[in-house]
Amino acid sequence: MSGKPMAEEGFLRRWSRLKSTGGEPAAPAPAPPPAPSLPQAVDAAPGAQAETARRLPTLEDVATLSFESDYSGFVAQGVDKAVQRLALKKLFSDPHFKAMDGLDIYIDDYNKASPLAADMLAELRHADSALARVLDDEEQDEEASDDGGQAVPELQQSPPEQSGIPQENAQGNA
Repeated sequence: MSGKPMAEEGFLRRWSRLKSTGGEPAAPAPAPPPAPSLPQAVDAAPGAQAETARRLPTLEDVATLSFESDYSGFVAQGVDKAVQRLALKKLFSDPHFKAMDGLDIYIDDYNKASPLAADMLAELRHADSALARVLDDEEQDEEASDDGGQAVPELQQSPPEQSGIPQENAQGNA
């Protein structure tokens, strides 16, 4: 770190200096503990065990898979992505994964309109005729008020205590 205190240097100058130098050197990370040694099988040769540990699955191994097979070797680190993809494709092609479980509530196609039931259509027709009668009554009332010229809508004033404006009482207090 430079000899200048942070308050004298200023934020932008410090940021620019750290950006150009690659940042402050971090404290060295502690060394990871050594991996524990695994016990080796007595009957297996050390070279054969290392060979099976390094052997990665291939496309031929994917052909021998079944639903009960162990798929952990196919999803391990270092396995070719095409081999992983084919192994998982073979696993999930099993009919076990295609069973509907009742939780697929959004599986219906809501783009297709379902036909209305006859009783629903009858209710809609009734509502249409009832609405037409109400609108016709309102139109007749308007025509009657326009023809006579006598019917003038009166302004209704609300009492002062309902208007939200405080009124003065006899003493002059609000």
